[in-house]
Amino acid sequence: MQDFIYHYTSIETLALILEGKKIKFSSLENMDDLNESQFSDEDDINFSSHTLISCWTKNDEENLAFWKMYTPDMKGVRIKIPRHIFENYIFLTDDVVYVDPNTLIIESLVPKSECFNENYWIIPFKGNLVEVVYTEDDDLLRPKIYDKETELVSFSKVAKYKSTIWQFQQEIRFKLTVLPTKDKNGNNLNPLNDFKRIMHEKIRAPFAHYFLEMRNEAFEKMEITLGPKCTLAEEIIVQSLLDKFNPNAKIEQNKFKGLIK
Repeated sequence: MQDFIYHYTSIETLALILEGKKIKFSSLENMDDLNESQFSDEDDINFSSHTLISCWTKNDEENLAFWKMYTPDMKGVRIKIPRHIFENYIFLTDDVVYVDPNTLIIESLVPKSECFNENYWIIPFKGNLVEVVYTEDDDLLRPKIYDKETELVSFSKVAKYKSTIWQFQQEIRFKLTVLPTKDKNGNNLNPLNDFKRIMHEKIRAPFAHYFLEMRNEAFEKMEITLGPKCTLAEEIIVQSLLDKFNPNAKIEQNKFKGLIK
């Protein structure tokens, strides 16, 4: 398995990542591929607001398309970081209401207090690091996630497939599943037993963004590549940010620098 993953972004976003040591997860509704928020279930069941992801690429070669699409005028940065960015938490659900107290949770990206609280649940699924599969199969691009007969939900189908037009991204993503604990009138919900109601009444997740702290070991191994059109002033800004917030991080020049008008 490849050790590092990459993310293209602006210098402003880099500053926020460095200052907070956190990575932003965003709703599936906000992704560049509009198909990702489409499902084929009856009654317009849609799980996109409940799925938050952080997008990366496993392509270790600099990509001009990424620089063009995800950085302002190619003046942003590429972040290189170990793929084990986040902690993996292990705990028992011994005092969690509605859940078997003997359930052992492993590989949760968030601690127990964040998985189960009165405002929301972040369901601690295994397999929260997903390598995107590219396909033209409409049954996969617009999956049916709820089986009425068995009342089972295929969470694994969500945020896994994209059209082959996006194949150049070689995307790898972290995924969080967020369920509300209140209905639209503020009444309590059991996120698991009331899942059918959440879907049919279209009760959205209580937030569209979530910030998850990075492991210190990963943070300190960060490497930054400057965008191909970064000026000397912007390079000084990036270096100053690293000196202040992450002095162990490395900074690299862009292989396209001076080659693009």
